[in-house]
Amino acid sequence: MKVSFDKSTLRYSLPNKLLCIDDNRLIPPFEEEENEMGVCSECEGLLFSFTYHNFQDYTAVVCRCGDCSLLRIILFDPAWEWVGEYPVSIIDDASQNSVNLIESKSISDIENIAAVKLETVFSPREIEAMIQKSKGENYVRQYLYNARKKYSLFNELFGYYLEI
Repeated sequence: MKVSFDKSTLRYSLPNKLLCIDDNRLIPPFEEEENEMGVCSECEGLLFSFTYHNFQDYTAVVCRCGDCSLLRIILFDPAWEWVGEYPVSIIDDASQNSVNLIESKSISDIENIAAVKLETVFSPREIEAMIQKSKGENYVRQYLYNARKKYSLFNELFGYYLEI
């Protein structure tokens, strides 16, 4: 498998927890968890993960060194084999610094959002309508309309930008 993106464009928005790749793709995390991920290539301190993102066929793990605070992206293939480690720069506001194409449209990203998070904001019918719409299936317009009114609250609480 070959990774296809410009590694020099990796950026991360700390307040929004969004990974920005190629200056036009914002990827929200599907998981936020701290794990020891290895050793920093700069100072040999321990790297700790804090967000996990789906990117193409890979999992991109955003890590910070416990000693020098350097931010790194570690890519893993579907079998969780190490693919590469890349430096990442920090941006303050991802929505102002990119074309703002959010990769949360696909059903795979919605399914990667913990059900408890979705259920905190949306009703079961609204969740069902969002999933059906993202799959291209028939859905009840009123439920999707009601869900869309809650997108900003969901973003505020969990850092996911939904576009369904």
